[in-house]
Amino acid sequence: MATIEFARNVLGMKDANTQEVDQNTPYPVIHIMPEQEKLLVGKEYGGTMRLGAYKCKLKEGSLVAKLYHKVEISERHRHRYEFNNKYREDLEKGGLVISGTSPNGKLVEMIELKNHPFFVGTQAHPEFLSRPLSPHPLYLGFLKACSAL
Repeated sequence: MATIEFARNVLGMKDANTQEVDQNTPYPVIHIMPEQEKLLVGKEYGGTMRLGAYKCKLKEGSLVAKLYHKVEISERHRHRYEFNNKYREDLEKGGLVISGTSPNGKLVEMIELKNHPFFVGTQAHPEFLSRPLSPHPLYLGFLKACSAL
């Protein structure tokens, strides 16, 4: 959703959306991956999710790398729609920071904005790894940023 709002409000792509919501959006900044699309038969989605733990390479110097205290992590996923790399260059030129990717750099896993107290978006599900006495680094970073305002 953060990518959609950035595309709409910063880049002026008024009708940017995810194909999960609008198959006919002129700016599908979030789309179903071609590898996933091949698996779909009609409206049968079973077995087509990106599910489980996946490695992620964090951009050195990014907020997320600072929060995790490392540049290689593993996070859990449960989705079939992804950041559309067709718009990657335009989004980055507009100021969106690609702060986490798959190890090969092809899948965008995390985004953020520079010079913002805490603007982070992730494809992963940090709630799967967070515990009351051991909060996930993203949640802890968010709470710290809020308390500093």
